[in-house]
Formats: sequence, structure tokens, C-alpha cells
Amino acid sequence: MSKNLKNAAIRLTSASALAVSVLTAVVVTPASASPLTDGIAATAKAENGNGYCAHGGYVGGPNQSSSCTGGTTRTHAWCADFAGWVWARNGVTGLATLDDRAASFMDYGKKYGTLSSTPHVGDAVVYNYNGGDYADHVAVVTGVSGDTVTITGGNQGGYPGHVSTNSTPYWRVGQSPWGQRISGYISPAGTTNPQYPNPASLPSGTLVKSPNGPEVKVMVSGSGVPVAASDVTPDNYDLSKLVLVDDAAFRALPSAPPSGTVVHDQAGGAERYVIIDNAALLIGGDDWVPAGYNQRPDMGVPTAWLKAAAQRTVPAGTVVMDQTGTDPARYVMVNGTALHISASEWTEDGYNTQRLMGVPGQWLKRAVTKTLQAGTVVMDGSGTDPGRYVMVGGTAVHISASEWTANGYNTQPEMGVPGEWLNASVGKQVANGTIVKDSSGTDATVYVMAGGVAVRLTWADFTGLGYDKQTLEFAPGGFLTPAAAKAAPADGTMLLSPDSNTVWQVVGGKKKALTDDQFGPGKLNRADVVSVPAAFTAKFPTVTG
Repeated sequence: MSKNLKNAAIRLTSASALAVSVLTAVVVTPASASPLTDGIAATAKAENGNGYCAHGGYVGGPNQSSSCTGGTTRTHAWCADFAGWVWARNGVTGLATLDDRAASFMDYGKKYGTLSSTPHVGDAVVYNYNGGDYADHVAVVTGVSGDTVTITGGNQGGYPGHVSTNSTPYWRVGQSPWGQRISGYISPAGTTNPQYPNPASLPSGTLVKSPNGPEVKVMVSGSGVPVAASDVTPDNYDLSKLVLVDDAAFRALPSAPPSGTVVHDQAGGAERYVIIDNAALLIGGDDWVPAGYNQRPDMGVPTAWLKAAAQRTVPAGTVVMDQTGTDPARYVMVNGTALHISASEWTEDGYNTQRLMGVPGQWLKRAVTKTLQAGTVVMDGSGTDPGRYVMVGGTAVHISASEWTANGYNTQPEMGVPGEWLNASVGKQVANGTIVKDSSGTDATVYVMAGGVAVRLTWADFTGLGYDKQTLEFAPGGFLTPAAAKAAPADGTMLLSPDSNTVWQVVGGKKKALTDDQFGPGKLNRADVVSVPAAFTAKFPTVTG
């Protein structure tokens, strides 16, 4: 018999559709001994579920014929075609020895001295070899773990056969795990270093993989976006169409689409995003048409990647503008906050020489109103002011020369900010209700800011007033010490202490009782009231009359 194999009647069990990592990216092979064998296992297992006419038919060596004729008809049993095709896709040498017979793999092993009784990932395993020109079946070893061997083969299952992956503890030569006796394992002799395509030449949506590793990426506008295991089913990625590509080019692929690319979740959903330096910014309904995003190609990207990208901030130093042009101002991004660049600074500070990125107007409005993250160390981007500052409660607090190193500020990134923005921030009062502590660590006291005064809190105050549930910020001692020594909060500061329900307003170093009717829309806001220890309010005389 030539290749009229019995394997069309085999019912292999425990088939798995795909081996994937549950951590970061699709993995289509177990750990193995070399890039070559990794690639063989990956290629084989990516074909799971395919029939004889996948890819227009499986053709391996030059002396093998296609598993499919005319795209619809199986002309012969095709297990050897499949195994040869897998080896060929990974550049295995000596494929002219193979033909349509499963037994030709035994010929290959004898010729190149790679026939053994020990399974290795990437090997061909031959069943029911008669010692001459016939064997019942051949498959590819795609996993070896402890006492379990996994094989992937074509023309398995009932007629007309398909590709499946199966594992067994019965892997020794002479054993018959599926009713067919194992005759031997044949390792590939080596690789001819095939010329895989450069992934950059492939159209968007193509799934690619290097033969030297397990990760799978999807091409999006010339970038290779990682595909997570959790994306395969909901995003409808067909791993049977996986394309092996040049390893160096695969590793060099950018992991995010180019800035300005419009993307959506491949699994579905109405939201659209624009990519800006690896971050995905949500495009609001008011921006879709006015900003011209509707005119750009809309690219599907893996769900897991998009979720992560939507949480990223635009890199510090990126200069942005409203893509719609409604807001003519220019801004620089610092830790997720958009800081205004004045007209005079635009040229003087060199912002005009940087790449200007258009962003959704609705997104920009939110970024402009964000308070710069506490603990951010900033400096005047123009260099006019040589001082260094740290953000505390929305205010830039000066760092003295002695504290710069002693408190570890010198180890943090320094963010250049527009000088005019910095000057305005330095003059601001630290936000009421900010919980602060000396950044040097020498003073364990915790304070709450109230009208420019750092009010000391005992542990009972800290927990009793609920401040233990707020973020603790660290301030230079050079700021904190004089703030704690101030006599009284700024006029208009509203205070509430636990000994009374009365809200007090500071007026000229005294306190004035407020009534309920003074709060509400267009009036005073209770959210501006600062809770302080009773002893603090008690020291201020009450305004009478």
C-alpha cells in the first residue's frame, strides 16, 4: 500500500484546540529544546481542527503531493503530507527524502541518523512500520512533559480526517496508545535557514509568529500587537492562518500602532480610541466627525492589549492640541495632566520644535482639569527658575538644597513644566483636606491642611476623622514646619470639629458660625469643609454679633 493509511478510522481522544498561556500572550508550544523544535511544535498545533484542504492543501517535500486536489477532494490519506508541511514551514533540511508514505519518515531517519526510541519535541513519530515501504501513520511530537508525550497529526479522527492534538503516557516504542504500534521517533536533521517574510510586508489583521518563540502578534498598521490567550476566542482570531515570519523583524516590531491610528476592540463594542504613543485615548461622540476620526481606517486590536492601553497615560513631555481645533491652545503632558503652554513659551522654550499631537477634545478637557499627581518633581522647562519643586495637594512646593538629596528627591524623575504654569502653581495654597507628612521620615506626625495651616493630627484624630482612608502625601520639611507654625487658616476656610455639628468659617483669626441655609447650589459647598481636631477650633475666639 502507498499511503492508504488506517489512521482515517482512528478516534483519538483528549484533543485540545490550542495550548495557550494564561498570562500575557498566546503560546502555541510547550517549552522545548531549540528554536527549531519550538517552531515545529507551534506550527503543528496552530493547525488543530483543520481539514485536508487547509491552505489549499498540505504539501511538504518536493516529492510529496498535495493533500487536496481542486480545493475540495482528498486524493489520498494525508498524514505524511501534513508532517512534511510542518517540517518544511520550519526550514528542515533533506525533505526530498519524504514522499506521500508515512514510511518515508523512517527512510529519512535512517539516512540522516536521527531515528531513535526517545521522543523529542519536533520529532516525527511513525506507527506500524513494516520494516520496508509501509507504515500506518505519522504525526509530530509537540510536547514532552514528565511521562506524557503529546502528538499532533493530520488525517486523524473519522473520515475525512482532520488535524488534532492528543497526549498519552504510552509513548515507548512497541506500545500502542491508539491501537497502532509505535515504531520509532525521527528527529529533523537540521534547518536550511528559510527566508521567512518580513512581517511589515503583511496586511493588517495577519497573525504572525517567529519560528524561534511562542508569542503570537497581530499586524496592525505595521506594528505587531501581542495577542493574549484570552483574546483568541472572543476576538475570533483564526490561528490556522498563523504566518511564520523573520525572527529579527518579529522581535523589532513596535508593540503599538502608530500615533493617530483609530482602533476598536476586536471583540466588539461601540467605543473608538486613537493611539498616542502607546496610550489609547477614548474618542468622544463630539470628536468623531469634527476631528475627522471617521475618515481614518478603523483597526481592530486585541481586547487585552486595548484595556491596558486605555489605562496608560500619554508620555510626559508630549505636546498636544485639540484635534477639532475648537481649543487653539497648546499643552504639554506631565503624568496624565495637560499643562497649558503660553504663547511666549511656545517658541522660547522650544515646544514648537517638538512633534504636535492632535488628541480628542473631550479627552483633553478632562486632562486639563486634572491635578498633577502628588509627589511629582517638577522644574521650569525654560531653565529660568533653577529651583526644584514637588507637587503636594495640587501645589508646587519648593524643595530646599539640603532636602534635595537628603529626602531622596534627586532619585526621582524631574519633569519640565511651562514656567508660567509653575509660577502660578507655586503661589497656590495646598488644597484643603490634603493629608501630609514630612518626606524626610524624621517626623512621624501627620497633618491635615486647612487654609494654609498644617494641623497636627493624633492617631485618634487620624482614624476618627476618617483620614486613614485618604492618600497620604509627603512634603518637604522646609514647607511643613512653617505651615504648622501658622497662627490661623486663611479667611474663608471652613472648619468642622467632632465636638459639634457647627461649621465654622475663619474670619480675621476668629471663627464665625455658619447656618444650614448658607450651603447649597450657588452658595457655600460642604465639600470644602475641613474636619479638624476640637482643640484646633477651640483656640480661635468666636465672632459675636
